[in-house]
Amino acid sequence: MNMPKMYVEDQKHRMERKFLSDEAYEQAITGMIIVCTDAVIINRERDTFYLAKRAIKPMQGLWWIGGRRLPSESAHASMQRCFKRETGLHLQYGRFTFVDMAEYVWKDRQQEPQYAGSHNLCHTFAVELTDEELAQAKQGMEKQEYEAGFGLQEFGRADMVHSKVHQVILDLYDKIFPY
Repeated sequence: MNMPKMYVEDQKHRMERKFLSDEAYEQAITGMIIVCTDAVIINRERDTFYLAKRAIKPMQGLWWIGGRRLPSESAHASMQRCFKRETGLHLQYGRFTFVDMAEYVWKDRQQEPQYAGSHNLCHTFAVELTDEELAQAKQGMEKQEYEAGFGLQEFGRADMVHSKVHQVILDLYDKIFPY
């Protein structure tokens, strides 16, 4: 799948990032689709994914790394920023390979009011790391969002099935490793 093209009227223009009050954020999240970028760390030689254990809603349990895309930010720039925030690694755009887009409709979320849920559209990328980068990413995992002490762990498909990961993870695995 090719990455969707982003059309920008004026390359110099960047939208100002604004923070919303909790009340305004509730209205926004229930009235709009949230766009995110996600990256799964892969090892092509061993046909494995590296997953982290998210501690907060809506995506609790084993997942890849990602976050919300900001206004006027390209999907690649968002992925680069989110990956650095969550692992401490600054990787060049070209290291992330666009794989797929997925939508999630969650019944609840971490922020109040939790019952509001969210609808997310996610650009999903794959990235391979060197052994040194992987060690650094394991050490740099963002502490508030992920379960302490779990870090990044390697999973083959059978391990993921046994661990009862979300179906979207298995679907992406089959897309990346179709044999």
